[in-house]
Amino acid sequence: MKQIYYEIDCSALMCYFQVRINDVEVFALNVDGQATMDIPINHGILESGIQEIEVRVTPLEGAKELDKEAYVRYRVNEFDVSSGDFKFIKQFDNHQTTPVVKGVPVLIHKSKFEANVNYKIDAWQNGQDLKEVKFDLKKKLMFAYNAIISDINRGDYKKFLNAITKRETNFAEMMYLNDSEKNTRIKKLTDDFSSGFKAIPVNETTVVEYSGYGKLVSLKRINGMSVLYLINPETEEELVLPITFYIPEGKTEFEVI
Repeated sequence: MKQIYYEIDCSALMCYFQVRINDVEVFALNVDGQATMDIPINHGILESGIQEIEVRVTPLEGAKELDKEAYVRYRVNEFDVSSGDFKFIKQFDNHQTTPVVKGVPVLIHKSKFEANVNYKIDAWQNGQDLKEVKFDLKKKLMFAYNAIISDINRGDYKKFLNAITKRETNFAEMMYLNDSEKNTRIKKLTDDFSSGFKAIPVNETTVVEYSGYGKLVSLKRINGMSVLYLINPETEEELVLPITFYIPEGKTEFEVI
């Protein structure tokens, strides 16, 4: 059976940019200079069919305005990875963000392509519309993050891993990971946790970010990065764990997805 794999072949200049597939972030980076990269995007593709891409370009971290030269160019490439190698199949259209206009703080480029994958993922499609909830969403979300942070810091990794089970299972299927690769990915996380990293509690200076057409939500720091991050005080390394939450229909509590 073919395993069809998609990447965005991307070039960026002097900007912070975010790539969303079907309104879900799959990649974000601050590019102070110029960079080219290949970005895997299968983890944003839930099933075959038309996929929506959105590229958002905002000022560099710490800047108030877009650099006048800022841009992102991109295209989608399709591969067959069923043999273990990347067998190129085709490339889709080239795209580029529009030129910077003074006073405009963000550039957004949208496009579509048709994917052909051999899986169908049960993820956030049946989640509740979180823009319509009647409770204090940010407060409830902060509680959910801090519960995970508490589990990590007291070494209750089993509880944390249980919380991300569905996310990791879906990721493994979308990225064609075998059991060994899936377990290695999880083990790396727990190894990092136990090697001197400490998770930083979430406070009020965060921003709520909706995605998945309103069915997903996360908290971001002012710099655009996830509020779930760990610091190693000895090496000053930072480990960022971007996660999103949803509330399945018929339930009342957030779940990681």
